[in-house]
Amino acid sequence: MTSFTTPFLRRIAVLACLLLSATVAWSGTTKAYTFQAKSYPGSRERQYKVYVPDGLSGAAPLVMALHGCQQTHDDVLRDWGLVQAADRHGFILVTPFITSYDGFRNTNCWGFWFDQHRHQGGGEPEDLVRIAKEVETRFGVDPRRRYITGLSSGGAMTVVAAVAHNEYWAAAATTAGLPYGEDAASVSFSCPGSASFHTVAKVAADMKAELNDAYPIPLLVAQNERDCTVVAQAGRNIRDAWLKAFGDAAHDTATEARATERACVPFFGEDYGCRQVIYTSDAQTASRSVVETVFFRGPLDTPDTSDTDHGHYWVGGEQGRDGRWAVRRGPSYPDIVWDFFSRHPRTGPAGGDPGQPTPQPEPACTMVEASAGSHLAAARAVPGGFWGMRALSSGDRRDIGFAWDFFFAVTLYQGAGGLWFSQPPAGCTP
Repeated sequence: MTSFTTPFLRRIAVLACLLLSATVAWSGTTKAYTFQAKSYPGSRERQYKVYVPDGLSGAAPLVMALHGCQQTHDDVLRDWGLVQAADRHGFILVTPFITSYDGFRNTNCWGFWFDQHRHQGGGEPEDLVRIAKEVETRFGVDPRRRYITGLSSGGAMTVVAAVAHNEYWAAAATTAGLPYGEDAASVSFSCPGSASFHTVAKVAADMKAELNDAYPIPLLVAQNERDCTVVAQAGRNIRDAWLKAFGDAAHDTATEARATERACVPFFGEDYGCRQVIYTSDAQTASRSVVETVFFRGPLDTPDTSDTDHGHYWVGGEQGRDGRWAVRRGPSYPDIVWDFFSRHPRTGPAGGDPGQPTPQPEPACTMVEASAGSHLAAARAVPGGFWGMRALSSGDRRDIGFAWDFFFAVTLYQGAGGLWFSQPPAGCTP
């Protein structure tokens, strides 16, 4: 009798411990909210969820995580291991869902390549910072520890957000993301990957033109060298542009700013040769990072059968889950990203008072005369009408002609937030 009951009771005890540990891993509270569209151009109603660990006291860090294409905020919560990281490290996790969008896109992509969605004062980056400010009105958030990360199009939008609102975010981490201002040609659709990019000089110049604060926001760039969707050159270009935009003249290249290199820790299962390189303002290890890179050679195939098997995914580590464009094995992004964030609270004045709206930019007042089809191709117009056969100006949504018309010229005027109008917007003269 004893020989049977003792192992049996031990198994019951082990099972109880496992159940208890699973409960502890999700010991916080997840709440769903709806962000109401605002009056600035490109704003839309968006759903988002907030995970708050139990036992938080005082102002906590905020981490916003942006899903990739064909994902939702629920994928982030379920698969990325960030909920468990929030429990371990005590940060508030915010997961927005794009919910709806304009223009030609893959399902649920953030619109990093549309001009109307990469500037302060309008579109998706403005909605994201407003969502974060809404969270601040509900929970205690440390204004010096507001962070943003994302995968794929979410990684590219992370870069946009960091540039457009460097007055608000303390640091950012992009995974399989793209340089600021890139267009759709920067994404590959087959293996081996092939893409074209803007020059680093242009990216850096575009960044400097957009920045509204002197704060040199630190950035972590995570990239699978074998990724066929976002090829590794994208990560190197982000690094180099960041150094050009935020490094000093004597340390604005990867060679000049390189401070140290180390193995990526922790990892789950295998590190795939991962190396983390730190680039600082003066190439000294004790100095604050300008940019850090995490590069590894991970597999192309993933366990999820709905995935594209292009080596394009978030690595959730031991407490992550094999899901859509998410794997467990490899350098643990939740831990590596959080380590980076924890080392980079905001320095200087903390901007972005949650009670104050972001100042609206002045209209650009640029005028472009082109065909409806050309305006559509350049994202100055969006598809509309029956089956998307008409072209609508992106700002005031006026019908400017057939989407396939490349013969008859129409004049559009650029307003605030990178949007285009059929008539000169307020503040501009014809």
